[in-house]
Amino acid sequence: MTNTLLIILILYVPLLVIMAIVFSFIYRHRDKLLTTKPHSYKEKVEQLPSKERMLLDTEGCDDYEEIKMRLFNLFEKEKTYLDPNIRIADIAEKLFTNKTYLSRAIKARTNKNFCQLVHYYRVRDAIKMFTEDPELSITELSKMVGFNSMTTFNTAFGRNTGFTPAEWCKDFKKKSVTEENYVGKRHSN
Repeated sequence: MTNTLLIILILYVPLLVIMAIVFSFIYRHRDKLLTTKPHSYKEKVEQLPSKERMLLDTEGCDDYEEIKMRLFNLFEKEKTYLDPNIRIADIAEKLFTNKTYLSRAIKARTNKNFCQLVHYYRVRDAIKMFTEDPELSITELSKMVGFNSMTTFNTAFGRNTGFTPAEWCKDFKKKSVTEENYVGKRHSN
Protein backbone atom coordinates (compact mmCIF):
# COMPACT_ATOMS: atom_id res chain seq x y z
CA MET A 1 0.00 0.00 0.00
CA THR A 2 2.78 2.40 0.78
CA ASN A 3 4.44 1.72 -2.56
CA THR A 4 1.24 2.58 -4.35
CA LEU A 5 0.81 5.73 -2.32
CA LEU A 6 4.40 6.72 -3.01
CA ILE A 7 3.96 6.21 -6.77
CA ILE A 8 0.77 8.27 -6.75
CA LEU A 9 2.51 11.09 -4.90
CA ILE A 10 5.51 11.04 -7.24
CA LEU A 11 3.38 11.07 -10.38
CA TYR A 12 0.35 13.14 -9.48
CA VAL A 13 1.80 15.86 -7.26
CA PRO A 14 4.08 17.26 -10.04
CA LEU A 15 1.18 16.97 -12.45
CA LEU A 16 -1.04 18.96 -10.09
CA VAL A 17 1.69 21.58 -9.62
CA ILE A 18 2.09 21.98 -13.40
CA MET A 19 -1.68 22.27 -13.84
CA ALA A 20 -1.83 24.90 -11.09
CA ILE A 21 0.91 26.91 -12.83
CA VAL A 22 -0.86 26.70 -16.19
CA PHE A 23 -4.22 27.75 -14.75
CA SER A 24 -2.56 30.57 -12.84
CA PHE A 25 -0.90 31.82 -16.04
CA ILE A 26 -4.16 31.62 -17.99
CA TYR A 27 -6.04 33.44 -15.23
CA ARG A 28 -3.46 36.27 -15.04
CA HIS A 29 -3.30 36.71 -18.84
CA ARG A 30 -6.93 36.05 -19.67
CA ASP A 31 -7.49 39.54 -21.11
CA LYS A 32 -4.67 39.14 -23.63
CA LEU A 33 -5.62 35.58 -24.48
CA LEU A 34 -9.31 36.29 -25.01
CA THR A 35 -8.97 39.35 -27.25
CA THR A 36 -8.77 38.59 -30.95
CA LYS A 37 -5.75 39.72 -32.84
CA PRO A 38 -6.30 41.97 -35.84
CA HIS A 39 -6.25 40.13 -39.14
CA SER A 40 -6.07 43.02 -41.58
CA TYR A 41 -3.83 46.03 -41.96
CA LYS A 42 -6.79 48.34 -41.35
CA GLU A 43 -7.61 46.64 -38.03
CA LYS A 44 -3.96 46.93 -36.96
CA VAL A 45 -3.88 50.64 -37.77
CA GLU A 46 -7.12 51.24 -35.88
CA GLN A 47 -5.58 49.66 -32.78
CA LEU A 48 -2.54 51.94 -32.80
CA PRO A 49 -2.57 54.50 -30.02
CA SER A 50 -3.31 57.98 -31.28
CA LYS A 51 -0.76 60.72 -30.73
CA GLU A 52 -2.68 63.95 -30.53
CA ARG A 53 0.36 66.08 -31.35
CA MET A 54 0.80 64.24 -34.65
CA LEU A 55 -2.79 64.61 -35.81
CA LEU A 56 -3.37 67.48 -38.17
CA ASP A 57 -6.49 69.59 -37.96
CA THR A 58 -7.29 69.73 -41.65
CA GLU A 59 -10.96 70.63 -41.31
CA GLY A 60 -11.56 74.10 -42.66
CA CYS A 61 -7.88 74.77 -43.28
CA ASP A 62 -8.06 77.07 -46.28
CA ASP A 63 -4.29 77.62 -46.23
CA TYR A 64 -3.71 73.98 -47.17
CA GLU A 65 -6.15 74.27 -50.04
CA GLU A 66 -4.48 77.46 -51.25
CA ILE A 67 -1.01 75.88 -51.10
CA LYS A 68 -2.28 72.82 -52.96
CA MET A 69 -3.74 75.00 -55.71
CA ARG A 70 -0.51 77.03 -56.01
CA LEU A 71 1.47 73.79 -56.18
CA PHE A 72 -0.79 72.34 -58.88
CA ASN A 73 -0.53 75.58 -60.88
CA LEU A 74 3.27 75.51 -60.56
CA PHE A 75 3.37 71.88 -61.69
CA GLU A 76 1.02 72.51 -64.63
CA LYS A 77 2.68 75.72 -65.86
CA GLU A 78 6.38 75.19 -65.16
CA LYS A 79 6.39 71.37 -65.05
CA THR A 80 8.87 71.51 -62.17
CA TYR A 81 8.19 67.85 -61.42
CA LEU A 82 10.21 66.92 -64.52
CA ASP A 83 13.41 68.09 -62.82
CA PRO A 84 15.26 64.91 -61.78
CA ASN A 85 16.75 66.76 -58.80
CA ILE A 86 13.48 68.20 -57.50
CA ARG A 87 13.40 68.82 -53.74
CA ILE A 88 10.48 69.75 -51.55
CA ALA A 89 12.50 72.62 -50.04
CA ASP A 90 12.98 74.19 -53.50
CA ILE A 91 9.28 73.91 -54.33
CA ALA A 92 8.30 75.29 -50.92
CA GLU A 93 10.54 78.30 -51.56
CA LYS A 94 8.87 78.92 -54.93
CA LEU A 95 5.49 78.78 -53.20
CA PHE A 96 6.63 81.11 -50.39
CA THR A 97 6.09 78.55 -47.64
CA ASN A 98 8.23 76.06 -45.76
CA LYS A 99 8.71 72.39 -46.53
CA THR A 100 6.90 71.17 -43.41
CA TYR A 101 3.79 73.18 -44.17
CA LEU A 102 3.91 72.17 -47.86
CA SER A 103 4.27 68.52 -46.90
CA ARG A 104 1.29 68.73 -44.52
CA ALA A 105 -0.82 70.49 -47.14
CA ILE A 106 -0.03 67.83 -49.76
CA LYS A 107 -0.83 65.01 -47.35
CA ALA A 108 -4.02 66.65 -46.10
CA ARG A 109 -5.38 67.50 -49.54
CA THR A 110 -4.13 64.64 -51.74
CA ASN A 111 -3.44 61.84 -49.26
CA LYS A 112 -0.01 61.47 -50.89
CA ASN A 113 3.44 62.54 -49.81
CA PHE A 114 5.58 64.86 -51.94
CA CYS A 115 7.42 62.05 -53.76
CA GLN A 116 4.18 60.20 -54.51
CA LEU A 117 2.65 63.37 -55.96
CA VAL A 118 5.73 64.05 -58.11
CA HIS A 119 5.68 60.43 -59.31
CA TYR A 120 1.98 60.72 -60.16
CA TYR A 121 2.64 63.74 -62.38
CA ARG A 122 5.66 62.09 -64.00
CA VAL A 123 3.77 58.87 -64.78
CA ARG A 124 0.90 60.89 -66.20
CA ASP A 125 3.34 62.70 -68.51
CA ALA A 126 5.05 59.45 -69.49
CA ILE A 127 1.69 58.02 -70.57
CA LYS A 128 0.88 61.17 -72.53
CA MET A 129 4.30 61.14 -74.25
CA PHE A 130 3.99 57.48 -75.17
CA THR A 131 0.51 57.93 -76.63
CA GLU A 132 1.91 60.72 -78.81
CA ASP A 133 5.03 58.75 -79.80
CA PRO A 134 4.73 54.96 -79.31
CA GLU A 135 8.24 54.46 -80.67
CA LEU A 136 9.82 55.85 -77.49
CA SER A 137 11.64 53.28 -75.38
CA ILE A 138 10.76 52.87 -71.74
CA THR A 139 14.24 54.08 -70.75
CA GLU A 140 13.79 57.22 -72.85
CA LEU A 141 10.40 57.83 -71.28
CA SER A 142 11.73 57.48 -67.75
CA LYS A 143 14.55 59.96 -68.41
CA MET A 144 12.24 62.43 -70.20
CA VAL A 145 9.89 62.62 -67.23
CA GLY A 146 12.62 63.07 -64.63
CA PHE A 147 13.33 59.62 -63.19
CA ASN A 148 16.98 58.88 -62.44
CA SER A 149 16.36 55.17 -61.96
CA MET A 150 14.44 52.58 -63.95
CA THR A 151 13.56 50.81 -60.70
CA THR A 152 11.93 53.95 -59.32
CA PHE A 153 10.12 54.51 -62.63
CA ASN A 154 8.81 50.94 -62.70
CA THR A 155 7.67 51.15 -59.08
CA ALA A 156 5.98 54.54 -59.52
CA PHE A 157 4.33 53.45 -62.77
CA GLY A 158 2.99 50.31 -61.12
CA ARG A 159 1.62 52.19 -58.11
CA ASN A 160 -0.17 54.70 -60.31
CA THR A 161 -1.49 52.43 -63.06
CA GLY A 162 -1.40 48.88 -61.74
CA PHE A 163 0.87 47.86 -64.65
CA THR A 164 4.57 47.87 -65.36
CA PRO A 165 5.60 50.35 -68.07
CA ALA A 166 6.30 47.46 -70.44
CA GLU A 167 2.87 45.91 -69.87
CA TRP A 168 1.12 49.24 -70.31
CA CYS A 169 3.03 50.15 -73.50
CA LYS A 170 2.43 46.70 -75.01
CA ASP A 171 -1.27 46.92 -74.20
CA PHE A 172 -1.48 50.44 -75.64
CA LYS A 173 0.17 49.35 -78.91
CA LYS A 174 -2.13 46.34 -79.13
CA LYS A 175 -5.23 48.49 -78.61
CA SER A 176 -3.99 51.07 -81.13
CA VAL A 177 -3.51 48.39 -83.81
CA THR A 178 -6.95 46.93 -83.04
CA GLU A 179 -8.58 50.36 -83.33
CA GLU A 180 -6.74 51.12 -86.59
CA ASN A 181 -7.88 47.79 -88.06
CA TYR A 182 -11.46 48.43 -86.94
CA VAL A 183 -11.50 51.96 -88.40
CA GLY A 184 -9.84 50.73 -91.61
CA LYS A 185 -12.40 47.95 -92.11
CA ARG A 186 -15.25 50.30 -91.33
CA HIS A 187 -14.16 52.85 -93.98
CA SER A 188 -13.57 50.17 -96.65
CA ASN A 189 -17.15 48.88 -96.35
